[in-house]
Amino acid sequence: MLDFIVLGLPRSATTWLANWLTTDRSLCLHDPFAKTLPEQWDAGGKRLGISCTGAYLMPDWLDAQACPVAIIERNPEDCDASLAALGQKTTWPLRRAFNRARGMRWRFDDIWNEHKARQLWAFLLPGLPFDAARYRLLLDMRVTPTAEASQPCPSVTHELLKRGWLAMEG
Repeated sequence: MLDFIVLGLPRSATTWLANWLTTDRSLCLHDPFAKTLPEQWDAGGKRLGISCTGAYLMPDWLDAQACPVAIIERNPEDCDASLAALGQKTTWPLRRAFNRARGMRWRFDDIWNEHKARQLWAFLLPGLPFDAARYRLLLDMRVTPTAEASQPCPSVTHELLKRGWLAMEG
């Protein structure tokens, strides 16, 4: 179903990446499990991907995906400082699951280096041309979800638990 997956702890540029990876030929959903289930995802004939801060909490589901997985590694303390500035909680409960996720690992700083970004693009969207002008334009932008968009839908969370996909760790 998916053509590519990006994983990161909260505050690891997953929203920015979803924007960057959405083109006229691809759609990258940001944190889609917060609001919908995979059978509801529709790219309208485009390549479909997700940029997600929680899919690694569903290791069985994630391992079943047959597509490239890019894992963005940002210093967890930097993630936590950014979350604290927003009045949000630490990434500590997520870190074990995140560290266990399988995929190609990229440093957070790689996103902001055009040479490395081209490699990430080619890994996730092979055959689609890299748009350097758009990439450079987006480098000057901060892309952040609204508070409402970040709130998970309880019925979706319940269904993920019911399906046995969501592995809750303490």
